[in-house]
Amino acid sequence: MMDMARDEFIGAIDDLLRDILTNYLRPPTLPLREMNVTLGQMDCLHAISRLGNPTMSEVAQALHLHPSTVTVFVDGLVAHGLVKRQADPKDRRIVRVAETARGASNRAKHMAEMRRRMTDLFSGLSDRELREVHDSLRILLEAARRQADAASASASRGPRAKGKKRS
Repeated sequence: MMDMARDEFIGAIDDLLRDILTNYLRPPTLPLREMNVTLGQMDCLHAISRLGNPTMSEVAQALHLHPSTVTVFVDGLVAHGLVKRQADPKDRRIVRVAETARGASNRAKHMAEMRRRMTDLFSGLSDRELREVHDSLRILLEAARRQADAASASASRGPRAKGKKRS
């Protein structure tokens, strides 16, 4: 049995995650300052790379952001030569974004810096502790995926699936 109530544990976990992200993993890194891009722009660049040659709507959906927010990020990335806008060859009304060679290089630098920071963060852990962190994060990720899948399924069924009947 837990020493704390479940709600207290959830609050404590929230505080721990926020502390780790805010104080150890999210502060601007040297590569970001050198590139003169924000963390949001870098997240956007990572999404563009992962998606290939996406539309702006696809990037917004992947990042769970409003399309106008993604437009601001992409404008900054274009201004720095990290991505380029291209008309879709099949439908010129559709605009796609693609990572440039400079963008790929800067993204690789950022990823290397983040890996270095993770290595530093975990350097004081034993192999057993590192395995426990890994296993715990895997459990958390699976819980998040289940919840996202359930929310998506519920949204696609609409209000009638939630037990509401039409009169």
